[in-house]
Formats: sequence, C-alpha cells, structure tokens
Amino acid sequence: MTDLVARSEPDACSSTPMQRVAGRLESVLPPGWRVEVVDLPAKGQVAAQPVLRVLMPQD
Repeated sequence: MTDLVARSEPDACSSTPMQRVAGRLESVLPPGWRVEVVDLPAKGQVAAQPVLRVLMPQD
C-alpha cells in the first residue's frame, strides 16, 4: 500500500478548499461512502500534493 497521510477531521474554522470539496462530494454519495483528503508523499523535486480518496462501505 502507498504511504498516504490522512488529515484529521477539519474544524469549521480551518476548512481548506479540498476539505470543502470533499464534504460536498461526500454529501451526494450513497450512504456509507466516505471521502478523505490525503497527502501524497513528496518524490524527487515534486512537493506533496493533497488528493481526494473515495472509500466504499466495508459491508
């Protein structure tokens, strides 16, 4: 598995654009689906970039 760093749950005051998009996407997904904002590890000259990860329900 890739080394991804999941960010903690955002406060209402510290919301980033990616966290807001994740919340909007999660609100339209079927029940049980989740969206996380994760940081990809930096490789070479490229800095770490946040990405969205959509997780299906475990059941």
